[in-house]
Amino acid sequence: MKAALNLLLILVASILCLLAVEGLTRLVLDDGMLYELEMWKYAREVKMRDTQPDLGHRHRPNAQAKLMNVDVRTDSRGLRGPEIAGKAADGTARIAFVGDSITMGWGVAEKETFAHQVIEGLVKAGRKVDGFNLGVGNYNTLQELTLFREVGAPLKPDIIVLAYFINDAEPMPSYTDSDADWLTNHSAAWVVAGYRFDNLFRQFGEAPDWKRYYRDLYEPKAAGWLQTEKSLGGFATTARELGAKLIVFNIPELRELKPYPFADITAKVRAVVEEDGVPFVDLLPTVENENPASLWVTVPDPHPNGKAEIIFAKGMIPPLLPMLDELCRTKGKGC
Repeated sequence: MKAALNLLLILVASILCLLAVEGLTRLVLDDGMLYELEMWKYAREVKMRDTQPDLGHRHRPNAQAKLMNVDVRTDSRGLRGPEIAGKAADGTARIAFVGDSITMGWGVAEKETFAHQVIEGLVKAGRKVDGFNLGVGNYNTLQELTLFREVGAPLKPDIIVLAYFINDAEPMPSYTDSDADWLTNHSAAWVVAGYRFDNLFRQFGEAPDWKRYYRDLYEPKAAGWLQTEKSLGGFATTARELGAKLIVFNIPELRELKPYPFADITAKVRAVVEEDGVPFVDLLPTVENENPASLWVTVPDPHPNGKAEIIFAKGMIPPLLPMLDELCRTKGKGC
């Protein structure tokens, strides 16, 4: 009996300690800018599982969250931003912005995302345009294409802006039952501890080479790259079927800008895109003279911040203007 009582006391004390750690994590560490916790919230509050093999996850409809201390909302289709009409107004050219977390605007206020900034800049320039943001975090090019065909294409965009980032050549991620790992889904302390232990093991173990990781994605027979080549062609085909114009903007990796370590990879992607007759614009020149860290959401998180997204938007507008001029001449849109 005494042994059982001692065991019960140990169990109760352990549970109380764990609850205390969880409470302290949420009250003290969670300042709204802790990368691992904010990604955890994003997965819980904005993302949802999708069992389609070429999708895996997507944004929840009508989600609302505060992530990296900025408000994030989705409309009834899971698009970041306000609700958009199913059809553009007469004479209005519609622009679809497709991509991953950079397009979605991780850590960036909605009005600072390049999707918003481009539309706002074109409207201020007197162009009749609207647009929508189809960016979703942790997407590769195949997932972007799959979601665009399902959600973006029915909205009948006249121009498709595909924002390409170097990790878009990653293979399809593996997905597990979200209910299988209860702690990961419900404990902030567990998420922080796991992230910190992983970093510790990386520091004392074999340090991962982020440059090598990116380069390995583009090996000639790498599954992700082969999938991406096919998906880029799929975007070109889908745009032709819609009667829309496609343009690909390359978003540079912001950890090192001058000299840029991935110029050869940019050239490799450019060749695939241009082979389909699609314009390719590298946005590296817009930021290469900036201090890299000044463009990051936080020092450990090199996602483009609001400053970077605004710079990118300024680089996107000039190549879009001739497209709008042609749409104005041929279809009376975007004038």
